[in-house]
Amino acid sequence: MRARYLDYLRGIAVIWMIIFHTAYDMRTFGMNDWDFAHGFWFAFPRLIAGTFLFCVGVSLNFTHAHGINLTAMKDRLIKVGGGALIISIATYFAFPTQWIYFGTLHCILCGSILGAFFVKQQKAAWTLLVLILILQYGLDFDIKWVSSILKKPSMDFIPIYPWFWVVLAGIVSGPILNQIKVLQKLPEARVLNLLGTHSLKIYLLHQPLIFGSLWVIQALFKT
Repeated sequence: MRARYLDYLRGIAVIWMIIFHTAYDMRTFGMNDWDFAHGFWFAFPRLIAGTFLFCVGVSLNFTHAHGINLTAMKDRLIKVGGGALIISIATYFAFPTQWIYFGTLHCILCGSILGAFFVKQQKAAWTLLVLILILQYGLDFDIKWVSSILKKPSMDFIPIYPWFWVVLAGIVSGPILNQIKVLQKLPEARVLNLLGTHSLKIYLLHQPLIFGSLWVIQALFKT
């Protein structure tokens, strides 16, 4: 079962992602001098990652509505895990000083697996959600985890802690959102539905296309 509002959200997140990566790649080619370390362009990719992770949490309510669905979990492991591996390998060779060793897809994979165990345990999900928020944002308790081991910068670092709280937020929000009649009667938006339905494929393909297109444009203007 697919919830149209989820495809809307994913579709919007995909559009945001394309906008951000276009702007980021333009800076790589010297086409803009925007600050990606502060302000809007620093917060924007985190909003995008958070939207994807929230959608993961909500969708888990459908996937594991009748208990943990091992078949779906295995399929997720192959598709998302394979995508994450491709991203890591590709960026390791293309950008060895800041390759992606635990980015958005890696976090989505771990969040999908861990979150499955909380779908039928809503009280536990709420408890862990609040606990993470208190530890991270109230007490400033930060687990560096992978970054502290490798001690390397990354183009996209989204660790499972504290970002798992966003998946949990989706898990506890899912049952509520699914009761809102307006969301169940959203009109068809073919573009958003298409983007949302094929978000993983677009995630894997859009960067090479954007980067390659900008490279061609720069080469043409230099000649």
